[in-house]
Amino acid sequence: MTLIIRKSTLDDIEDLLPIQKASFQDDLEKYQDFETNPACETFGKLEENIQKYHHFTILEENAIIGAIDVRGNKERMHIDKVFIAPSKQNNGAGTLAIQFLEKQFSDVKLWTLYTPYLSFRNHYFYEKFGYKKTKEVQLTDKLILFKYEKY
Repeated sequence: MTLIIRKSTLDDIEDLLPIQKASFQDDLEKYQDFETNPACETFGKLEENIQKYHHFTILEENAIIGAIDVRGNKERMHIDKVFIAPSKQNNGAGTLAIQFLEKQFSDVKLWTLYTPYLSFRNHYFYEKFGYKKTKEVQLTDKLILFKYEKY
């Protein structure tokens, strides 16, 4: 498996959007958070994110399998989204994505992210990289987000 991470382009949107929607569909069904869940993101919003933030596309053998969306600067960088196509998960792409980010932005003082409280796999995943749960935020009646930080 050869994985490549490169800056996203607007040409990637048609491939990325269905992968993003599939990656977050279970959370959408579980929490019914139609306001902020990435499964509800539009073509235009993804286009804006690619143009405005640090957005990277993950490829396996020249096929798009996911992406990373981070926002911020060297004082604080927020991991907004990391998503991998469901059929490609558990094969190291997520690990590569986090390692890529931390190398790409090696001068960042504080990393932050939010993940749903019932996403135990995500908790384990980020904790293995040294992220610590620092806060809980009630977003809706059904959704509590855990905030993770890493210095």
